[in-house]
Amino acid sequence: MKYFKDNTGQSLVEVVVAVGAMSLLLVALLSLVVLAIKNSRMAKDRTQAVALAQGGVELMRAYRDFSWIEFSGAARFNEYGLSEDWTVETGLFSNCNDVDLISDLYRRCVRVQMVAPPEVAEVAVRVAWQEGSQWHETIQTTRLSVWAR
Repeated sequence: MKYFKDNTGQSLVEVVVAVGAMSLLLVALLSLVVLAIKNSRMAKDRTQAVALAQGGVELMRAYRDFSWIEFSGAARFNEYGLSEDWTVETGLFSNCNDVDLISDLYRRCVRVQMVAPPEVAEVAVRVAWQEGSQWHETIQTTRLSVWAR
């Protein structure tokens, strides 16, 4: 009986090592893809939140132009919700709470505070959104004053 020592096939150990190395590579690639998608979604959400905050600042500027007396009177209270439909005739609605959602994801509130001299108001628009179990927010601030048209 003659034994052949010239076997050219793969051994079981080599196959297991190759499959293990390919599995690790695939897991690493999938993790990178998932991380890239998550970061892309977070960047999109942050960009929309900044746009909503800047829009809130512009709405407050329009509200100041509509009636400085009502606008300056708003500084007596804490935070207000902002109208989603860009109407200033209805004024600001009272405190921010869960009903201040914009597009089912974002919450937008404004804080108006009079600073010295008394004809200058500091406006801070805060937009918050939830990503999973974590809350994120962006704040845009500006100072508005009485000016002649």
